[in-house]
Amino acid sequence: GGHLAGVAAACADPAIRPRLQILVYPAIDTLSPREDGDIDPWAPEKGYPAPDTSCHLLVGPSTPPAFLAGINGDTYCPAKENTELYAQELQTHGVPYRYVTDDEEEHGCGLKDWWTVPCAAWLAEQGWAHSPLPGWEVINER
Repeated sequence: GGHLAGVAAACADPAIRPRLQILVYPAIDTLSPREDGDIDPWAPEKGYPAPDTSCHLLVGPSTPPAFLAGINGDTYCPAKENTELYAQELQTHGVPYRYVTDDEEEHGCGLKDWWTVPCAAWLAEQGWAHSPLPGWEVINER
């Protein structure tokens, strides 16, 4: 899902291009994981996207602002091979972004405060959402 969302954000016709991105432990580099991963890198001959569709290679000045959440210990989409590459390209092209990481979670962790709380704040800062209400994190954990 993260790879498709990143490609859409970078390559879709401007009339339908998303105005923002929220990518949570996404597959950015189609050749990842490169080191000790629990899965093999994607193989185009098996129907996976080709290496030239790696999202970090598609970033340009018109790429929409992004919120990125990476998991340092993720063995499927390691942060250093995916979200960090994407953040670097966003910065190079002057695209606003917020990037958070976690050292304890695993791929597929779902909705967790380490990324949902800063994401909600980022959305509010960008004018795309209301500011979170005090204590909403506690309500969200029920």
